[in-house]
Amino acid sequence: MLRLALAVLFAVCIPAAVARADEVDDVVRRYMAASHIPGAAVAVIKDGRTVRTSSYGVANLEWPGPVTADTPFQIASVSKVFGGIVLMRLVDKGLIQLDAPIDRYLGAVPDGWRPITVRHLASHTSGLPEGLGMPSSATPQQVLEAAKGRPLAYTPGAESRYGLTDFVVLTAVMERVSGLTYAELLKREVIEPLKLTRTGFAFVREDGRVRTAEVIPGRASVYAWRDGVQRDESYLYPVFTYSAGGLFASVRDIATLFTALDSGGYLSAGSLRELMTPARLNDGATAPFGIGWTVGTYRGEPVVGHTGGPALADIVHLPERSLTVISLVNQRRFYPLLSKSIADLSLPSTERTPGIRDTRPELTAVFRATLQDAASGRVDSARFGAKGAGAIGFLQDFGNALLAAVGPIKGVELLAERPEGDETRRVYRVTFERRVQPWVARTARDGAILELRPDE
Repeated sequence: MLRLALAVLFAVCIPAAVARADEVDDVVRRYMAASHIPGAAVAVIKDGRTVRTSSYGVANLEWPGPVTADTPFQIASVSKVFGGIVLMRLVDKGLIQLDAPIDRYLGAVPDGWRPITVRHLASHTSGLPEGLGMPSSATPQQVLEAAKGRPLAYTPGAESRYGLTDFVVLTAVMERVSGLTYAELLKREVIEPLKLTRTGFAFVREDGRVRTAEVIPGRASVYAWRDGVQRDESYLYPVFTYSAGGLFASVRDIATLFTALDSGGYLSAGSLRELMTPARLNDGATAPFGIGWTVGTYRGEPVVGHTGGPALADIVHLPERSLTVISLVNQRRFYPLLSKSIADLSLPSTERTPGIRDTRPELTAVFRATLQDAASGRVDSARFGAKGAGAIGFLQDFGNALLAAVGPIKGVELLAERPEGDETRRVYRVTFERRVQPWVARTARDGAILELRPDE
């Protein structure tokens, strides 16, 4: 009888709960279920005011405790948002000039480095090499010295390549001019002025076979859903990377930071503008980075922010709408979909771009089959050309996580097609169960896939 009564009560309560559920909750919970996300936290800032903070699930699977707005999450490369702000605080104080050559602050540098400016470092356009192979115990100054002994990867300002060395050398600059470590700078310039209580570093160290770290009360553990089970999968961020990655922060603290930026007074208007302005390359083209922040467009509007992990943290700021969406999760096997999906709820509906006639439907059939296979964990390398290794790697890892999150394909439409020498670039609109996304597919003359990626 009790079981029957509970069943009736459950059946009665479900429609009421669905009727009351709001759209943000629906979006978050759908992705959590599809991508095995243990816990999440979300904040929405509109016109300089936090209008929503929501938390879901658990922070830790071994000793379950609910996620709250004050739960510190590992924010990975979203740490660069904070790093850019620390830099601009020093610019506001007259300690650093963005377009000054870095030898002004670092002293003697290799001849090839003389054109490199602070702006080059902050916008990933310096040409500094990656893969220095430094131990986790290295300091920013030691990484700087190691980089000096390696040739540049490209002419400063000629390209924009996302990497780590730029930000480590930038850290060395900031530490030299301030006389403080980066962690001390962050505390002085961000944490203390804004009274952030759940933001900081773990200071992980490796001592032989022992890894030690400071205690961060209540922090969310990081997991990765692999082979049908959750695995604890946290990444070791050495201290020398801290302006680029490794920060823990709560959604409430990040929301506090963005309300301060929106309200004015914390940063000068010019410095805030620099954060969100794309760097200009030598040929006049724009880079996809401002001062540590990503810069682009979304649904035809300017968008800035950053993702990290690739989606442990995701900040989407639409400056023309004074709208910011922050999402934090503790699942590494996810793709940055959550903040944009929540932002979509506040954006006006857009007229769907009509598809074009598909003169090579066989390419579309291969495209669709490749996505469907990748969603199931299968990638047929025979479909890819010699230049397609990057696409294969993506589909085997975070592309698989993306496809699991958005669900089965419901439709594919060709939006654009452009020949590029012996190659063809196609843009598709793919309607998935939980999201509509543009995808780019680039193929060789024989139809071999060279590039395959979402285009948003």
